[in-house]
Amino acid sequence: MKLQVKYTAQLRTALERSEETAELPEGSSLADLLQHLAEQNPAGRPHLLSGAGRVNASLLVVLNDAAVSAADAVSRQLSDGDVVLLLPPIAGG
Repeated sequence: MKLQVKYTAQLRTALERSEETAELPEGSSLADLLQHLAEQNPAGRPHLLSGAGRVNASLLVVLNDAAVSAADAVSRQLSDGDVVLLLPPIAGG
């Protein structure tokens, strides 16, 4: 299945692009997608996954206009054509 992935903030800067298409097997979860993206894009790994390889709890993930918590990423199944927006935390002053 094909998914559209959009990047913002530091993640967009680290990956040097604002979006890409990802292909995953049917039945993949949101956590599977983030693991795949981290493997394909090592510069983005710290934004996507924790040191333990779990979905980074501070990453805001939006799946088809609905926020998904890091805890729910493992059980959230994806479908062909889904759009995933990834928003790492933004700090500044």
